Amino acid sequence: MAKKVCSMLVLAALAAGGVSAKTDFGVSAGVGGLIGGDFGGGFESSGGTMKVEMPYFGGGGFAFLDVTYAELSFGISGGGGKLKMTAKYSGLSGTYEADWSITNLNIGLLGKYPIAINERFTVFPLLGIDFLAALSAKDEDGNDLLDGLNALGGSDYKAGDLSALWFKLGGGADFSITEKFYARLGLLYGLRLPNKVEKDMADDYDGETLLGHGLNVKLAVGYRFF
Repeated sequence: MAKKVCSMLVLAALAAGGVSAKTDFGVSAGVGGLIGGDFGGGFESSGGTMKVEMPYFGGGGFAFLDVTYAELSFGISGGGGKLKMTAKYSGLSGTYEADWSITNLNIGLLGKYPIAINERFTVFPLLGIDFLAALSAKDEDGNDLLDGLNALGGSDYKAGDLSALWFKLGGGADFSITEKFYARLGLLYGLRLPNKVEKDMADDYDGETLLGHGLNVKLAVGYRFF
């Protein structure tokens, strides 16, 4: 989906005529909000006897620094979802579901290539990484989500063990409100590496981790210093 969005943006630029790469160096910064989440994640044991899924959806806020061909961002995001565990033994099966929530610190670095449509409108493809450092993970009663897992397995997991590195691809657009202020819209699709809890549980049950992936929509206001 992200690839299609990038292609559409570029095609629209070509169709508009007068397209040119924005090569003038500039520095700007801004703040904004985002919505999105992780649509996958978890692990599955060998033979499918146990499967744990941990999707979530939510939003957050962020600040960014832009230097023409790169965007560095810092933010706080979080969300909630349904933790689902399915177990199958001796021909019997059962499913357990519970609400859960997570709060993350986001640190992202994206490469971008601005293409000026006209004096006020610029589009750009995006490619980069985003590290989500988990600050807390709670169950539906507000307790530490990993306490139950620690009690069962004698482990000592903490929220930080749910941290993961994301690889993201997408596109965005800037619209100049004034000479200095502009609005920025971004759409990013990402795939992530398994976190420590997923990797350990997959190893313990001789299974595999489930793909973590998600979509983010970002809207921000920026200020051009030069």
